[in-house]
Amino acid sequence: MPKSIIYDANLTASTKTGNRLSGDVNEFVPYDAIVRITNVSSAIGVRVSVFADSDLLVDDKEIPFIGTSLIDKDHVVDEFEVEAGTRLAIFLRETAGVATTDVYTGVEITPA
Repeated sequence: MPKSIIYDANLTASTKTGNRLSGDVNEFVPYDAIVRITNVSSAIGVRVSVFADSDLLVDDKEIPFIGTSLIDKDHVVDEFEVEAGTRLAIFLRETAGVATTDVYTGVEITPA
């Protein structure tokens, strides 16, 4: 099962990123699957949005300020089922104006 860990160093202050999965092996889900999204941030004020095709699954949810060790069972943002061929998109938004925020995003895909 493919698993992606995406690291964003120095997330730009007060901006929104592009799709963090663009070009990643998990951008398009190859089979009916359960998708688990995990996140951790080194500072407060980072939010995440997750789309499956055009469906908004996570709407600007705050990422917990825990540190920089991503532990799957402790840092789950959401878990959901998708059909084969679904395009996943993850966007981060920094709201606190801190230019040195480190963010880790994990995407795990398991056949349903």
